[in-house]
Amino acid sequence: MVRALATSSLVQVGQDLYQFYIPVYGYGIGLSASAIGALLAMLAAASFVVRIFLPRLVARFGDERVLRFSFYLSALGFALVPFFESVAVLAMVSFMFGLGMGCGQPITTLQIFSRSVAGRSGEMLGLRQSFNNAMRVSGPIVFGLVATAFGLPPVFWMSALMLGGGGLLSGPPRTGSR
Repeated sequence: MVRALATSSLVQVGQDLYQFYIPVYGYGIGLSASAIGALLAMLAAASFVVRIFLPRLVARFGDERVLRFSFYLSALGFALVPFFESVAVLAMVSFMFGLGMGCGQPITTLQIFSRSVAGRSGEMLGLRQSFNNAMRVSGPIVFGLVATAFGLPPVFWMSALMLGGGGLLSGPPRTGSR
């Protein structure tokens, strides 16, 4: 359950950071407001598209495997952003990121609900929401300090590492480590 709560929080903070820092990055490289909006729209469109296929993906590969892949795909999206200034390429990166993060929220909600003790799923979903909100407050503060001290590229790369860690965390537990 702790792993499910942690991965849920990582999904939330990853999505929030991307939605905050893409406009900041876009403004910094001289993109228009409409171009920045298009990048965010690609993220939303990908999240919508992947949710159409999510039941089939989970049925075929399992929730942990799909979640792990989604973290890695999103981490790759974060890592690539600072290398590009083209709207078309950044739109593809945003779409890729959206495909990854679009899987995260439904899968982590499913995991928390299905792994809850009988009759306590509402309590666990409430705890999930509390953890997510704590990350929504603390994540931007921490990454804002990083951006102030070192600039935007390290924020994207640290976020990629964080989501890569989420991919490791979302895998099956190691045997013998209980």
